[in-house]
Amino acid sequence: MHQDFQNIDEYIALQDAAFQPKLQELRQIIREAAPPETQETIAYKMPTFRYNGNLIHFAQFKNHLGIYPASEAIEKYEKELLKYKTSKGAIQLPNNQSLDKKLIQDIVSFNAEILANKKDNRWGSYREQWTELYENMKRLIENTSLTKELKWGMDIYTHQGKNVLSWGGFKHFFSIWFYKGVFLTDPYGVLVAATEGKTKALRQWRLTRLEDFDANKIMEYIDESIQAIKSGKEIVAEKGTSKQITGILKDELQNNKELNAAFEKLTPGRQKEYIIYIEEAKQEKTKRVRMEKIIPMILSKKGLHDKYKH
Repeated sequence: MHQDFQNIDEYIALQDAAFQPKLQELRQIIREAAPPETQETIAYKMPTFRYNGNLIHFAQFKNHLGIYPASEAIEKYEKELLKYKTSKGAIQLPNNQSLDKKLIQDIVSFNAEILANKKDNRWGSYREQWTELYENMKRLIENTSLTKELKWGMDIYTHQGKNVLSWGGFKHFFSIWFYKGVFLTDPYGVLVAATEGKTKALRQWRLTRLEDFDANKIMEYIDESIQAIKSGKEIVAEKGTSKQITGILKDELQNNKELNAAFEKLTPGRQKEYIIYIEEAKQEKTKRVRMEKIIPMILSKKGLHDKYKH
């Protein structure tokens, strides 16, 4: 496996020509499922997608394409992965088989959900402060049909394998979070997003005192969450998110009216691909080489990765 590369474009370019289309296809599949804030980089000498940590890695080998989503995702999708060779943190996709887009995107989304809450993993430190609320939630959940599963070092309550809710005590509040919270009607106006603008489906109900606990109201939210799962409600991955144009690409567009007109006619997704392609180059010389490469592609109204898309 080649090692003389600085970014994913260079990594793919250094692989055998026969492997490159499939690598680009995998890259696009991951991009579509990953949160907009996700960054592409190189880590452990592999193409890597980062979102509050390592979201997923991949690497090309002689007989297979390896993806590395960590052990929790592999355990989660154990049944779906039976047809592949796996280890604790790796999945081997044979070179002669097509990619399972849905499975890969499910894995990426699963990891993104874990990492979205990574910075808030502090509930254990304040457990004693909220002992009575912990006990109240435990008694309440015993009257439901939810299944308790251990995920990310905490108890998660699920329905048909889908996350419904969990809870924990923080310094200033006790939080009950609903994984389908964005779909709830929230009749009592209690739900908040942990990180406004970034949190997708998950919503929190924060209690600051024991008197705030209302079992009947909480059960209403649990029942509605279960119904959201039964109805198949899911967050649709965002596509074509706009990105600000900077540097050499901005200068070139300002100085070349024909190029600028062609660029503006591209879809937001294609524009973003070109912007990232230029920005990823660390050296000015590399940026200029790439700029020369993409000018005729833009003028031809083509996207950077069009030839790899079906």
